[in-house]
Amino acid sequence: MRGQWLRKDLLVSETSPHPFRVFLVNPAPSAERIKFSFITPRFLPVLAAVTPEEDFIKGLRLIDQAVEPFPLDEVQPGDLVGIGIHTFNALHGYNLAAKVQALGATIIIGGPHVSVFPDEAAKHGDAVVTGDAEVVWGQALRDYAAGQLQPRYNGGRVDPEFFSPARWDLMTLDRYLVASVQTVRGCPKSCSFCSVWVQDGRSPRLRTNDAIITELKALYSAGFRLIMFADDNFYPYTPQDIENAHNEELRGRLEAGMQARYELLERLADEIPSDMYFFTQITMEVADDPKYMKAMKKGRIGGALIGIETITEEGLKATNKGFNSSGADLARRLETIRKEAFSYIMGAFIFGIETDTQESMDQTIEFARDCGVALVQFIPLTPLPGTVDFQMMRKDRKALKLKDVNYDYWLDPDHPRILYHHPLLKEEEILDGIERAWRDFYSMTSTLKRCLRFGMFKDLRNFVAYFVVCQGMLSRYRRYGISADSAVRGTKHKIANVLGKMALSLLKRSPEAAWSAQGTNGASQTHEAAKPAAGLQKNSPAMSPAAVDPDRSAESQESIAS
Repeated sequence: MRGQWLRKDLLVSETSPHPFRVFLVNPAPSAERIKFSFITPRFLPVLAAVTPEEDFIKGLRLIDQAVEPFPLDEVQPGDLVGIGIHTFNALHGYNLAAKVQALGATIIIGGPHVSVFPDEAAKHGDAVVTGDAEVVWGQALRDYAAGQLQPRYNGGRVDPEFFSPARWDLMTLDRYLVASVQTVRGCPKSCSFCSVWVQDGRSPRLRTNDAIITELKALYSAGFRLIMFADDNFYPYTPQDIENAHNEELRGRLEAGMQARYELLERLADEIPSDMYFFTQITMEVADDPKYMKAMKKGRIGGALIGIETITEEGLKATNKGFNSSGADLARRLETIRKEAFSYIMGAFIFGIETDTQESMDQTIEFARDCGVALVQFIPLTPLPGTVDFQMMRKDRKALKLKDVNYDYWLDPDHPRILYHHPLLKEEEILDGIERAWRDFYSMTSTLKRCLRFGMFKDLRNFVAYFVVCQGMLSRYRRYGISADSAVRGTKHKIANVLGKMALSLLKRSPEAAWSAQGTNGASQTHEAAKPAAGLQKNSPAMSPAAVDPDRSAESQESIAS
């Protein structure tokens, strides 16, 4: 291929590297593009931050295909394209790689899916990255410039003091409603359907509070008023964890981590303007921690996604989620969180768990409608690569039996949504239950009842904003949930565009004139901010030069796609 030939050509002169441009891409098919997205992809600006400032890099461009097409006409022979993929967009990433390679560019592919299936990704790129890409991204670029690109780079896991800030100045931010900021990686739980703890580890890694506060101030100046703490679990330490620590060293580490969380919540209240609110993901256990809930309320945590998954005790056992509750106790804990911590809960439910029945699905629909959560998503159980469910089902060791154990469904654009034979339900019954659940919760009647319950009729702006978000959820995320932009076509595509524009006008502010005064890398006293301040620019050029310290490129963390 032409990309391979160019690498050989670069071997001619290692002392005078051939200049090239870098494209970083979050792939998505054109059918999903509505020029608006609920949340910013984080890996794009984070990898941009660790792109070294070297003469051989002529420019750097970030492309989120969820909101804009990839500029194939701008790619030149010798350019380098980094593609970050997860399971649901892997095929789109591979298709893009083929198109770009045909133009003479070199491809590096990374992301959570690549960490599970590096051999598969290697068939579609010139190099692959596993683990935390920031560790090795700078080295990969230098190797490419010297004609020594390696076929594989393993970033592993990095200590949290070296987490990288984000180069938001290179993103077109006016297309996003919510900005993503990371405060911790890793989750101590081990849910069978989740790959987070397998890839990011079960030991929480906390980002420095100084760096978090600095980034939030910059995003406030950029017009954002809603922030998603894109953490694996915003409640990574519990009093029970500390009490059960098997030695004093571990107990001290857990106590220090918990204290850092309280400090962060305190600083959110004291240092961030009061009209910025935060949302996150958290486990149900927080309902048993009054002190942490009180701190969250003070820190303006406005809501969180909570993985309810199932309302039955049998379902919790099947998913290894025994720390959750079922039945009346589940309703009690949700109400406690709503009163003591934050008002708005997004409940995540899974249909198709091996113990599910028609009756349990009907009860779940009723429970979701009446339990006081503000938003929901209902998704089918999907065996994601890297999860316990995936491994067990491929080994035929679960009650759910794969239709074909050798079927790599993510490589089939028309793959069925239900990939297994359920012991108690037919495929169409599961899908019908999911469809009924979405339509019941987001019906006009149910939505207006929740508006009344939350007192939204007192504020017309809040009422309209909530109504728009509800309809946006139904039209945009009904197929795969909010974790992955789902395909919306025809009339629904137009509706999603209109709703997106309305949400932006209601929930964002115009950027302040002096963005550069709040630069994203401005906390000069922290490990993470020992780089020149990038400074946000309202209208940044399509291809901007990298502006980071090359010596820091191996001292950062976060997956190439998250």
